[in-house]
Parts: sequence; structure tokens; C-alpha cells
Amino acid sequence: MPDSEKRLRRQLVKAKELRAQALKELEQLKTDNAALVAALHQITMENRQLRLQLTERPTNIHVLPTQPRPPAR
Repeated sequence: MPDSEKRLRRQLVKAKELRAQALKELEQLKTDNAALVAALHQITMENRQLRLQLTERPTNIHVLPTQPRPPAR
């Protein structure tokens, strides 16, 4: 077997290993993303509920203003 073919076979094996590793990392990122989206949704809903509760209380309790948000890109 020529040296060039051996080298190409080694490169192919390495490329397949890297692809498998990248696919595994991609799956982990998808899982992490889903968990972060769920957590963000949960805290957003809790924040809305707390703000609503605060607005329904007597007038001596004031809702603090929110932090300004950077403009959407």
C-alpha cells in the first residue's frame, strides 16, 4: 500500500473521529439550550406574576423600574 494511501486513511479516520466528537458536542449544546430556554421562561413568568401581585397591593408599595434593555439588533 502506497504511503499516500496510508496517509489518506489516517486523515479519514481522524476526520471521522472529529465529526463524531462535533456531533456529540452539538447534541449537548442542544440539550443545554433547551434547559436554558425553559429556565428563562420560568423566571420570566415568575417575574410577571410578582409584578402583577405588586400592582394589586395597596398604593404604599411601589414597583421598581426595570433595567433599560439594549436596542434589538
